[in-house]
Amino acid sequence: DAAVAAPLLSASHTKMAAVESALASVMSDEAVADVAVAARDAAALLKGARPWMEFFEVFKPPVKTDVEKRMATNMLHYRANYCQIMIGFFAAAALTSPRLLFALALSALVSLVILVAKVDSFDVGDQRVHLTRRNRAIAAGSMSAFFVVLISGLLWLLLVVLVGGVLCLGHMALRPRTLAAKYNAATEDVRAMLFGGTTVSGD
Repeated sequence: DAAVAAPLLSASHTKMAAVESALASVMSDEAVADVAVAARDAAALLKGARPWMEFFEVFKPPVKTDVEKRMATNMLHYRANYCQIMIGFFAAAALTSPRLLFALALSALVSLVILVAKVDSFDVGDQRVHLTRRNRAIAAGSMSAFFVVLISGLLWLLLVVLVGGVLCLGHMALRPRTLAAKYNAATEDVRAMLFGGTTVSGD
């Protein structure tokens, strides 16, 4: 079995190396680094989701003076759950509107080309335009908005995402803070006081 598996494993590694080499050949070094950092941050964020039984365990109207602190604490503690909910609503909006799904797919493709293309600058008449990270992001965002507006579906997308956002805000206000949430908030406050930044409590 080992004799059979070894060649297959070697072939798999060879194919992965070929894919990485191909990506590197069309992506700028800056884009490769950005993609790696974004992928790592996204994976870490989504991985930290709290159990859904805990998420929906209990709801209670907040005391007037406690609303801001409760929302800040829950935002920190359940941020991965909120991200998953917004991704779900975003996906629902796309899947229930074929035109919007097409517009988003086209936007993603064009944005990917703009963001990762291994081109540092190009000429426009007598002017040379440099593709900095900021310029790439502006171009990608502009093209995405253009395609979504042009092909339609923008209002439906905004409506569905708005509903998801309102539900998340409602949960932040109505979900009493758990001991773990309070501990996380206190930890962030200590870190903010030691290294600078805004405390969760707002003090």
